[in-house]
Parts: sequence; C-alpha cells; structure tokens
Amino acid sequence: MMIGAMSQRPERLIDAVRLRLQGAILAGELAPGQQLSVPELARQLDVSRGLVREAVLQLVADGLAVERPRRGVVVVTIGADEVRQIHEVREALEGQAARLCAQNATPELIEQLQEALADQHSAIRQGDGGGYAHTDAHFHSLLGLHCGNPMLAALIERMHTQMQLALDRVAEAPEHRSQGHAELRAVLDAVRAGAPPAAEAAMRAHIARTRSSITDGTAPGGGAPR
Repeated sequence: MMIGAMSQRPERLIDAVRLRLQGAILAGELAPGQQLSVPELARQLDVSRGLVREAVLQLVADGLAVERPRRGVVVVTIGADEVRQIHEVREALEGQAARLCAQNATPELIEQLQEALADQHSAIRQGDGGGYAHTDAHFHSLLGLHCGNPMLAALIERMHTQMQLALDRVAEAPEHRSQGHAELRAVLDAVRAGAPPAAEAAMRAHIARTRSSITDGTAPGGGAPR
C-alpha cells in the first residue's frame, strides 16, 4: 500500500519519519499484520533506509509494531484480549494521574480541561465521532502531562497510541459519546474540587466502562476493534 513521500523536512527527520509511519498505522494506511518493509517504505517516503529502520524500531518500542519470525516487523494487531489488558493498565495509570492532578490542580489545567470538554460537547452535538475521539484523547493527555510525574505521563501516552487502533468503532456510538462526556465531566469536577479519591474513582469508572463497551460487544459492529 502506498503512503506517499513526506512534504516536510524538519531538523530531526527521524521524528518526521516516525510520525508519518505512526499516522499511517493509525489511519489504516498500514494495516494490522502488514509487513513494514524498510526498503519499500524508504522508497515511498523518499528517505534513507537507515532513517526508516530506526523509525520502525521506535514503532516497536511504542507498541505499534511487533517482530515476527520469518516476517520481520509487522503492524501490531490489537484484538479483544489486548484491549482488555491495555484498559486494565490504563485504569491504574490514569486513575493515579487524575488523583495527582486533583492534588495539585492549577487554574491553567482546569481551563484546558474545560476547553477540551467544551469542544467535545460541540462534537457530540454535531454527531462527530472523530471529533469526540480526538477531544477524549486530548483530555486524557492533559491529565498525564499535568500529573507531575513524567514517567507516568510517558506510559499513559504509549497506552493512548495503542488504543487509537481499537477505539474508532466505540467512538461512533452516540450513547457512548454522551456517557463518556458525562464521565469526563465528573473527573473534571473532582479535579477542580481538589478531591483526589473522587478524581481517581471517576477516571477508573470511565475507563472500565469503555473497556466493557468494547470487549462485551456493545460497540457498533459487535465491538470488535479493527
């Protein structure tokens, strides 16, 4: 599958190559199970094989690709069991991030979270599943970035990247969007009130319910992640 040469040449070209490949995976241009051929990707992107090789290794480290015997590196396939495992990890990590944010909430964080939910509300009113998914990811990322623990933030970011491969269908369900928005508003209310236990509980409940909507088959199309 052709993904096309890059149009920009920033200072750190390796970052541009990695982000281009990551975007192609998340967009489905590089499908689950597809081999990441270094020579072919280098040709399509019009960059050196060394840059592509390094970028592919970073994708493996990020959990978006895996090494397979006799096949080399392929795009990861995230099935129902992987979704369950990732959500169980996310529940612990992001519950802690919400707790830490509630302990040390700043006016800047509160304002950014409010803006994210305002944008999400607009997306829901417009029936925009992609907009909902984007604002959901942004809200979660804000809590990670502001939790005061860079290692925790990095782990959360990796989980989010993997989950983007599985959440497209559930984001298209109107009932999931409305309920998810209410759950994130409960997180915001707890963070704003400086209530760490409530913030953690609200975030854990949100992630647990999202997990169930996918793995129990209540998402559109049977709930199976793509």
